[in-house]
Amino acid sequence: LGYYGLLALSLLRRRLGWSHGCLIGCWLLAISLGLWVTVATRLGASRWLMVDVLDVGHGDSIVVRSPGGHTLLVDAGTEEAGRRRVVAFLRWAGIRTLEGLMITHLDEDHVGGAIPVLEAVRVKRLLTSGARDEALTFQRLLECAERRGATHEVLRSGMTLSDGRGMQIQVLHPPRGVVPGVEPGSNDHSVVFKVTKGDVSMLLTGDVEEAGLPWLLAQDDALACAVLKVPHHGSALGPLGEPFFSAVRPTLAIISVGRAHHLPAPATLEALEQVGARVLLTR
Repeated sequence: LGYYGLLALSLLRRRLGWSHGCLIGCWLLAISLGLWVTVATRLGASRWLMVDVLDVGHGDSIVVRSPGGHTLLVDAGTEEAGRRRVVAFLRWAGIRTLEGLMITHLDEDHVGGAIPVLEAVRVKRLLTSGARDEALTFQRLLECAERRGATHEVLRSGMTLSDGRGMQIQVLHPPRGVVPGVEPGSNDHSVVFKVTKGDVSMLLTGDVEEAGLPWLLAQDDALACAVLKVPHHGSALGPLGEPFFSAVRPTLAIISVGRAHHLPAPATLEALEQVGARVLLTR
């Protein structure tokens, strides 16, 4: 509006009886004001924890930007979504460096887009649960990370990360060792962690399922949060689903889901409704 207003003044200068100096002064004042507003906006934004849950269809990709200026990408969707959605968002947001690229587990809809991300931006650390498989995508990921200079670090329950400006990441899962009765690369070995800034916290849960929930419920006090990224695209969590949602008691529940898998499950939506959560879907 300001730009078009100044353009109109420029066109009507003679009719209004304005001199060239007066018009130039208005333009300089407007440019100066715009620059100061931009600076003030960026300084204000630097105080906040910003979390963007990207629409990558049936998959996960979450961008966490800390008050300290660090960016953590949690999962990257499929390879196509990584290239077309995740990389596009990072470029749009002006993010050229990731402090960490966290892969919660090895399913294609979480790990596939990591390679396009590694090729597009600088990644300092590749963070995983430590699970390995022989899938070509995972092998390519490790090779690409090494080639691009990203260090590989394994996350375990009890670890904490901080940006030095009030944001803290508390890793709640997987446990040290393995979850009994499940394969190391399964959903139940997903990295689950809690991001906290001041009085606000968000729980990101990967695709953890029934076998992993007892380990989380054992940390009942740590689960309560304002925002929950619902596990496994809103799939039914069995008998432990309701106790889990009751322990978290989120105000806002976010489900990253596509249209092809008939999710979220009615039981999950009902359990979230019972704890008073407002539900948002990426689709």
